[in-house]
Amino acid sequence: MARDAGLRRISAVTRWLTAGAVAASGALALIAANAFHGHTLSNTSSTSQTAVSQSSTASTASGLQPPAQAPVQTPAAPVVVSGGS
Repeated sequence: MARDAGLRRISAVTRWLTAGAVAASGALALIAANAFHGHTLSNTSSTSQTAVSQSSTASTASGLQPPAQAPVQTPAAPVVVSGGS
């Protein structure tokens, strides 16, 4: 009998601690969401900004840009080091 009562007591404590942990993490999530604001969207756009934006996205649709100049090959031989002794 004492064993069953102890198990019930431990189960109740475990449930209360679990509920408290979930509530605490939810409260911390709400605090963090209110403390750190994300990016804001501005609705003030003019037609010239839209035209510039569309022309720049059309030229670089993937977001990648070519390098300013082509890579140059160096005359030195590559150095390879192994982890040997």
